[in-house]
Amino acid sequence: MRQVDTGPLVGAYYRTGGGSWQALSFSGGQATFTASGDYEVAVRCQAGPGVYTEVYLFKATASQATFSFICEIPRSVNSQTFEVTLPTTIGSYMVQSGDTVLIGPFSGGYTGSNPVSVNTQLPEGQQDVLVTVLRETGGTAPSITPIGYKLVTGLNVQGSGPFTVNATDWHPFVATRSITFNPPSGYQGLAGVLFSNNNMKVATYVGKIDRYGILSLPGTGKYLGLALAWDSSNQLFTLEETGGNDWTPSLPSPWGAGQFSVNGDELTLSYPGAPGYHIFASGLLKDSTSGNDLRTQITVVYSSGDTTTYTLPVVPGLNYALADPATRVVNLTLTVFRNGIGQNVSWAQRNVSFTGSSYTLP
Repeated sequence: MRQVDTGPLVGAYYRTGGGSWQALSFSGGQATFTASGDYEVAVRCQAGPGVYTEVYLFKATASQATFSFICEIPRSVNSQTFEVTLPTTIGSYMVQSGDTVLIGPFSGGYTGSNPVSVNTQLPEGQQDVLVTVLRETGGTAPSITPIGYKLVTGLNVQGSGPFTVNATDWHPFVATRSITFNPPSGYQGLAGVLFSNNNMKVATYVGKIDRYGILSLPGTGKYLGLALAWDSSNQLFTLEETGGNDWTPSLPSPWGAGQFSVNGDELTLSYPGAPGYHIFASGLLKDSTSGNDLRTQITVVYSSGDTTTYTLPVVPGLNYALADPATRVVNLTLTVFRNGIGQNVSWAQRNVSFTGSSYTLP
């Protein structure tokens, strides 16, 4: 298992096959143990600024997953400004006021004069940076026209800039592909496609809504389609490689009635075919000394058929206890992963609130 930051820990423990809990020690952010079959991990981070999860609970089998966690969310990010000078034309298109300039997911609007300022948050270091120009039209029925792009190669991103992108070496997209996205009834939604290659640290949008552009670049790259739909309680998300083809996003089904229930310290999850679940919770655990609520993340990759039951453990040495089931007020965000965690991934998320010892998703 791996801690990806250096935030202080109260402690970390593991057990295998429902046995006794054993302490873990870290060296260089890594801790190792031997497991065959089921294993569980429990970690408690020390409270402090930037600590948004106090307790991590994880269950899997040795063949299914490894565990990483972070105690302190970085309070500062790398921010930069790019000053982009657009040419008068890109291919057959005249650049016009209202066009959008994108670097990664970050954008700036062209108002008829150069340069266009784009505020970004790119990782530092040498990288290729893709800059694209898209045009949205249509008002209440919007449509996207991909205009063109420029690839800035070997840029050493250090500090806040500004980094200048000049008006030479812009290219029109060589083709366009369709995006056909119909969110479920009652849901709002958005969809887009980004491009990335091995020399880029951040993928850049090449289209949204109904259309995306195809680039002519040496080497290989990937077109990554993402789509999100939401209503007041649910979010449905998919990330898929489009292969540079027309793309129709495939969203998972929302959580259904009875697919999540709570009885005391036992959680039952029964989303069909789920390879893994993640729960972010408040109101389930409390500090043994102060009684304060402990924000908790639970990840269950171990799944037995379509129904998985997880019992909240109380781990000696981590100084926490179960909240009183009779009086607790619980808020949960349930996430089920349909395709696992990787290049292609989709998930369904549901926000849940309840009081007392038992609950069944309506």
